[in-house]
Amino acid sequence: MKKGIGLLCLTTVLSVVTIAMASQNQSSDETTGKRPDNGEKKEEAKGDLDVTQKVRDQNSKNFASPPANFAKGHVSVRQLSSESLKKNSKGFVVQFPSKAPIPTPTFYKGNLYVSGGFHSKEYYCLNSKGQCVWGITLDDDGPSSCVCDDGVCVFNTESCTIFAVDAKTGKMLWSHWLGDPLMSTPTIANGKVFTAYPVQGGGGFQQQEFGGDSFFPDDPKQPEKRQPEKSQTDQSKKESAAPTDSGNTAKKRPPCSHAMACLDLKTGRILWQRWIDSDVMSAPVANGDEIYAATFAGTVYRFQQTDGKVLSAIQSRATSAPVIVGKDVFFTRRADDANSKVAEESILRLTREGNKKVFDKNRTRALHLDHAVQSKTRLAEKGQQLDANNGFSSGAPAAANPNAALYNIGQGGVYTCQAWQGSRVLNCGKWNFNCQGDQVFCTDAETGQRKWSAKLGGDLEKLGGALAAPPVLAGGHLFLATVSGEILQINPANGKTETTYTVGSAMRTQPIIQDGNIYVGTQDGKLVCIQTGNLKLTGWSCWGGNIAHSGTLAAN
Repeated sequence: MKKGIGLLCLTTVLSVVTIAMASQNQSSDETTGKRPDNGEKKEEAKGDLDVTQKVRDQNSKNFASPPANFAKGHVSVRQLSSESLKKNSKGFVVQFPSKAPIPTPTFYKGNLYVSGGFHSKEYYCLNSKGQCVWGITLDDDGPSSCVCDDGVCVFNTESCTIFAVDAKTGKMLWSHWLGDPLMSTPTIANGKVFTAYPVQGGGGFQQQEFGGDSFFPDDPKQPEKRQPEKSQTDQSKKESAAPTDSGNTAKKRPPCSHAMACLDLKTGRILWQRWIDSDVMSAPVANGDEIYAATFAGTVYRFQQTDGKVLSAIQSRATSAPVIVGKDVFFTRRADDANSKVAEESILRLTREGNKKVFDKNRTRALHLDHAVQSKTRLAEKGQQLDANNGFSSGAPAAANPNAALYNIGQGGVYTCQAWQGSRVLNCGKWNFNCQGDQVFCTDAETGQRKWSAKLGGDLEKLGGALAAPPVLAGGHLFLATVSGEILQINPANGKTETTYTVGSAMRTQPIIQDGNIYVGTQDGKLVCIQTGNLKLTGWSCWGGNIAHSGTLAAN
């Protein structure tokens, strides 16, 4: 990574100067604005629960393994009208036909790769000037952000397929119709793809393959099933430590709704799969030869990339994807208990080995996690409309295990879960930065002590969700995409806003920053490019900063 940026983050003396900035000595356990008990399900006050052995048992030969045969998807060539591109003095805007929320775009080898929107069936490759290189129509809607490596771009669709396409041409290389819905973005590491899917989602013919009872007592009617193509999904017996599919009809499934899958990047061959308790928040996170995942149920899993060995699993009520720094793991978590009158959130630091708690700090009121609050917001209304457009007029299906998310992050819809960014930490050496609801924080990565906080504009209780996506770091500056329609450039030393870039449309996902350009998707179906002219602003190429979604400066 650029030495200048690292030097800034490691050596800048943090001052306590800002509008709405907290004192350096301010308590990191401050909770204000108590509200009447909202009736939401509460967790009893308790410590983190190590469930490593339980997860190993669930993935033992005592239970059936996840399905291994899936149908494939289909793509066809499409065009994007030249009238979709509008240039301006600050850059350009591409308006996609769907006018639906656009997730974080990806920059790879000079081109932009971007979904056509949540209720579209479109994916596009654009050059850095916004001109269409290729476009494809998919047979499933709700494309996610993508990850690209070795000439291959991989993305999920909400319903219900993972696609791998040629980065230059858009030609489909492989695909698997995994299940409905898919609510995370894939991850690439060491020539492998990692993703999660609902095992009851219809893609793997589970009711036919598995004996025993369903995880869900009242399964909804499964969608019309496509015929599997075994040649597309040859389960690797050599690399997988999980039991094979032979004998599945005589075995019950464990009480798990989802599976984590590892696939070969080039061929899509399934290398291994592991049962997990719910879908993955945002995306899996790769680090070295390990893969991490935080689920909507709040469990943080850690697997060996090569064979899927369960290294650890801890139920911590996690609310964001983890960030791995050296020997430690950082993530935000629900901090309220049965006696709390309002949802609360804090930043947890654990050791990678042994899951020992180093600190649990920056405890704040968290209305963005409170379902009673969130259910009355504009985001909830928008999410219901988007779900209905995608065939979920009655809400997320049982296969999605939506209650796991509802009781943890306050969201249970398909769109609101797929778009979930969480209060994810951005690590920059000694300092961590994150947005928790309506505030941006800088905390000491060693102690968890708060250094500064800055209030964001907007009414969270009306708008819903967090008021900004997780921060991005480029050229020694923080960048926040906000629901208010602005991208804020913030000084990491003191929290002051240095520059405000007006986008004019609400944003709920991270921007990317490359070669002095800021690229961001909006809630009304636009891809916006802001040309800053500062070439030092570069290096954040996709959600989480890179294809491992590491969320750390050193990996940029």
